[in-house]
Amino acid sequence: MEDAPIAFCVIELVFHEDGKGIDLVFRYCNKEMAVLEGVPVEDMLNHSFYEVFPNGDKKWLIPYAEVALNGKQSIIRDYSPEINQNLTIRCFQPEKGYCACILTVDEMAVQS
Repeated sequence: MEDAPIAFCVIELVFHEDGKGIDLVFRYCNKEMAVLEGVPVEDMLNHSFYEVFPNGDKKWLIPYAEVALNGKQSIIRDYSPEINQNLTIRCFQPEKGYCACILTVDEMAVQS
């Protein structure tokens, strides 16, 4: 996936002792992920989402945790305030506790 022409990452979910998702850590990011996010790969790898994006929206935790815990595939279409883009994110569970994401910019969506 390193040279794939589409943004791809694998994130590990971090859970509170009560089982609620509280953070996510980038475990793999390809070159296109760095282009999309505007952050070098080395600044994302093994770092918390909320460390990379201090003002990151907590809304991302819920769907990613659902995939990481239950293995359910998901397609998320939402606005990302972190990068000011409308995204389509296809998620799947590569391993329990992890969520793999394929991200594309939705050029046709209009942010209201």
